[in-house]
Order: sequence, then C-alpha cells, then structure tokens
Amino acid sequence: MKRIVIIGGGFAGVWSAISAARQLHKLQMENNEVEVVLVNRDPYFGIRPRFYEQNPQNLRIPLSQVLDPVGVRFIEGEVGKIDTNGQKVLVQQKDGQMDLAYDRLVFAAGSQLVLPNLAGLHEYAFSTDTYQQAIKLDNHINGLVDSDKVEGKYTAVVVGAGFTGIEIASELTARLRKVAKQENKEAEVRVILVQRTSTVAPDMGEQSLPIVEKALRDMNIETYANETVSSIDSEGVTLQSGGRIPALTTIWSAGVKASPLAADFPVEKDGLGRMPVDANLKVKGLSSVFSAGDTALAMTDENHVALMTCQHAMPQGKVAGHNVVCDLLGIEGIPYKQEQYVTCLDLGPWGALFTNGWDRIPQYQGEDAKKIKMNINQAVIYPPLTGNREDLFEASTQIIPDTRI
Repeated sequence: MKRIVIIGGGFAGVWSAISAARQLHKLQMENNEVEVVLVNRDPYFGIRPRFYEQNPQNLRIPLSQVLDPVGVRFIEGEVGKIDTNGQKVLVQQKDGQMDLAYDRLVFAAGSQLVLPNLAGLHEYAFSTDTYQQAIKLDNHINGLVDSDKVEGKYTAVVVGAGFTGIEIASELTARLRKVAKQENKEAEVRVILVQRTSTVAPDMGEQSLPIVEKALRDMNIETYANETVSSIDSEGVTLQSGGRIPALTTIWSAGVKASPLAADFPVEKDGLGRMPVDANLKVKGLSSVFSAGDTALAMTDENHVALMTCQHAMPQGKVAGHNVVCDLLGIEGIPYKQEQYVTCLDLGPWGALFTNGWDRIPQYQGEDAKKIKMNINQAVIYPPLTGNREDLFEASTQIIPDTRI
C-alpha cells in the first residue's frame, strides 16, 4: 500500500487531507491501495484566526468530525524528526514513538509566534497564538476582578500593532469593560498598542490606514509608535525609551515564523522559514514533498507571495491535496493561483474594515464590514460540519471561497 502523510491539523493540513481523499475517490482508488494519514499533536482543528475572541473553548473542532467521513486516518502525536532521504516521519506518541513511512508528504505544520530573548516575555506575557495560550488569556481576563492589585488592573498592553495586534486590542476594549463593570470600574479600562514603526497597521496602505487610526481613536485605544519594549513583569512593561506602563495584562503579537520542523528539509528557506514551492506546491529540490500554508513560499500570481493567513492556507491545502495524489499516480496536477486578495480587519465594537486588492482599497467599513467579518469568522473559514462526505468533497473543490457573502 502507498501512503500519503500530512503533517499538521490546521487549515492547510485539514484541507490537504480532504482534497487528497476526494481525488482518490474520484480516481476510484480504494483504501488498500493508497492511505492518507494526518498527524497532529492533538485531536482538534483549532480556528486560530478567532483565538483573540472571548470563550476560545468554543473554537475547536474534533478532527474526527472532518477526517472520519472522508476516510483519512488520524495519528495523534508530536512530530520529532522528518527524514527526507529515508522518507519517514518520527512521531512521538504517549505510549512511545513510531516511524511513519511515506511515499508522498504534505508539510503543513503552520507557524508560531516569534518570541525574542526579552526579559519577562515567557514568564509574564500572554498571546493568542495557540489554543492553550488563548484559554490562559481568557481565564486571566475573567479573573482580574479577583485581583487585589489596583494600579493597571484593567490596563492591557498589546505589543505589535499589525493585523493580529489590532484585532486583539479592539476586542479587549469590550472584554475588559465587561469584567471591570463588576466593580463599576469601566472608566479605568485602558488598552495600549505598542508598535516599533511610525504607524500602526504599517501594511494597511494609504487609503485604509486613516480609517484604522480613526477606529482606534473612537475606541480610545492608545498607541505608542516608534517604541519598543525592553522588559515585561507581572505589573507592567518597561519601554526602551525608559517609560513605564503599569498593566496587569501584556499580550505579545509581534511577528510569526514557519514551524521549526522546516529545518529538517534540506532546502534553502526565506527569512520567515518558509520553503520555496513550484506552481503545484511541490517543494523545489525534493521529489516527494509538498508544502502548503504558512510553511510554503508560494506565489499567488506573477508578482505576489502568499501571506501566512488562512485565506491562503485554505486554497493551498486544497491544491496540495489534489496534486500530491496526482504526483503519486503520475497524473498532471493543477497549478495554485490566487489572484483575488481581500482583507477584513476586525475592529471590535467599532465594526470592521474590508479592503480589496494588494493595495488594500477600502470597500466597506463599520457595521457593513462587521457583517462580512462575522460571516468569514463563523462560516467561510469552517469546513462543512454535517458529517457528510459529499459535502466535504464538494467544499474541497471550491479553491477560492467568496468572503464577501
């Protein structure tokens, strides 16, 4: 029996698995001929783009709900080493380790937050990078009311004012007020964005940036531009300039990089640790390895590189899953192409901002954009949860979802 192994149970990995299963079914390849296996450290598909929201315990789906109906085998374990010469993956499980051989591999292990060597960062800062961190932050915010500390009790500092940082900060305004209301201290709520560049949202573009800045002002979110953090402790942050911000909540949101497992592949990576792939998402220089999502350095068109977002991970997973089957069976695959690019930035109680194109031209804002964002977060980025194989197969053929519904 031949085997396709997929590493990672996020957007790219899940859709790779479903798409591969669909293509095998289409080609009438039975399970005893080609096996599709997905390896993930836990048995859940986390809706990571929503981890900045409250109640993150509701933002995971059992992988069995989407893998079992399409006949994909799941292995729970931590990938320890990838041997591309021997074509096997070392998986560490609770009861020992196993060598998982593969004929083709899809590397979709995602990304992780960049955590520099900064005093107090690991001990005192929160993040929304993983489900566990999101739960930890949620418990912390809900528990603030019981703290006997006064200064900075309802102040939150968000370090990094890119897309994720702004969404976290915007959401925190409502979350902190809800908790502070129990003590009638809503007026003490402060949310502060610290950004090392001269503006927040430096990638938003000339037309969209003023809208973001207005939204932050309307929500009374303070911004410290051209500023960096030198240390973090349990009661606040110290700035490189020497300033001090008392705060019981500090959230780190300053950049991501590809999974460190990418180091096992003997190919040159880019500055974010991503591996270059060809039009079919096969890793350049490796005959049996594909990559999708945050680990892939992929071109969306002739001029643009895919970003490390689910907007790109989802279609890449669908294409990679299709192509890995085609490659295994000697069939011509389909090229990955994603000419449509949009953004929808959640701005908490203010609404949202929906932009079109790589220049991020504003299309909708406020409540109109919020409706689009809610549809994206609550429907578009989810696989069908009906348990019906045909629903999952059909969704895996829809390479570019319409986010503007």
